[in-house]
Amino acid sequence: MHAVTPDMLPAVRPQPAVPLTPATPWQAVVAAYLDAACDSRNTRRAYARHLRDAFTALAVATVDALTGADLAAYRARVTASDLSPASQGQALAALRSFLSWAGTLGAHRLSTEVVRKALRTPKAAVLRPYRTLGEADLRLLLDAASTSRDRAIVAVFLGAGLRASEVVGLDCSDLHDDADGGLVLHIRQAKGRKDRHVPVQPEVRRALLDYLAATGRRLGDLGPLFRAYDRASGKRDRKRLTTRALGYLVARLAARTGLTAKALSPHSLRHTYALRALRAGANVIAVQKLLGHASVRTTQRYLDHLELGELRAAVPPLPLA
Repeated sequence: MHAVTPDMLPAVRPQPAVPLTPATPWQAVVAAYLDAACDSRNTRRAYARHLRDAFTALAVATVDALTGADLAAYRARVTASDLSPASQGQALAALRSFLSWAGTLGAHRLSTEVVRKALRTPKAAVLRPYRTLGEADLRLLLDAASTSRDRAIVAVFLGAGLRASEVVGLDCSDLHDDADGGLVLHIRQAKGRKDRHVPVQPEVRRALLDYLAATGRRLGDLGPLFRAYDRASGKRDRKRLTTRALGYLVARLAARTGLTAKALSPHSLRHTYALRALRAGANVIAVQKLLGHASVRTTQRYLDHLELGELRAAVPPLPLA
């Protein structure tokens, strides 16, 4: 039986020590909300910033001091700001979510209907140009990965569509052979604290097994799948690769292949995976499940980018030499 170490236990967030009331300062309510209601580190960081900005603008001492008119005025301020439509939507969503939680726990007396109407998300069609790789560039990036580890990492990004945090979170024990002999990646506690299983093609399985063999390991072993090889790794207790290191790796491979003009990132490879799956005929629901999207609407944004290719094909080429 293996010993249980602290990093193997689920994180336990502190709960408010005292009940929240209409007299509780907004700073204390926000701190309690971030600890109790925001499981994702990235969400917690973004919402903390938006809520701090909101209460600085609203200039109240308690959440209960807010009125519907205050919220409507704040919404007008956000929608008139220089923030992108996506950032405006996130700022309003953060305050909406916070007020819903805080009202349930007794920190204010605003009705749900007032909060919903005063902070409604502005309607905007936001089409973000995804940075992706074509088939030729994809091969170049794979060829540029000179070690078994780097090749396995690129193969997992392009062949499984994982987020960077999910790649570094993989353990050897998260790789399983299914009944058909194919490899399945078990993604534990991903975004939204949801588990999922992602099947991969034989070439991705080979890349992963080659890396394990090169490091003297096999499926089912304990410990992180992707190890850090930097000079400081020997001084750390944990040998797991970091998301920052993944970003450096992708940038380094892009520079090695002359793809720096695309400003590639680990998420670019995830976008590439999604678009390749849709172009190969996968339905949107299947791609949603593979990517771990909470809403199919997020996955459907990729369809807009497929349509761009069709529009380009409708325009005849210029007679340039």
